[in-house]
Amino acid sequence: MIILNPDADEEQQQEILERVQQLITAGGGTVDHVNDWGRKKITYPMEKRPDGRYVVITCTGEETSLPEIDRVLSINKGVVLRSMFIRLNSVEAERARATGAPAPVDAHPEGERPQRGGRPGGGRGGGGRRPR
Repeated sequence: MIILNPDADEEQQQEILERVQQLITAGGGTVDHVNDWGRKKITYPMEKRPDGRYVVITCTGEETSLPEIDRVLSINKGVVLRSMFIRLNSVEAERARATGAPAPVDAHPEGERPQRGGRPGGGRGGGGRRPR
């Protein structure tokens, strides 16, 4: 998974994604899917940015190519906010090869606050003894 700076030049973003795919195939791997989830809000700002462009590359390959991919991503700090390698178990890997990475489901639409659960009336409760 790669989180890109959404304000960076589109051409630079695309170059990095293509370079990562080249490194995967050069290392004997295959790229199954490239899922661009688009611009999403980040829970905790990265590099003082409230959102990022999430891209998930589903691939198979050798671990020997990971250090070079990590190096290329770390060089491009102005474009790459974060990256993470995720190893899937055999069942998850088979599903990901077939369908790619599913986009996350937003818990609530932008601008709406989630409903607070708990007690009816939203009181503080307390749960202690009642005064006599």
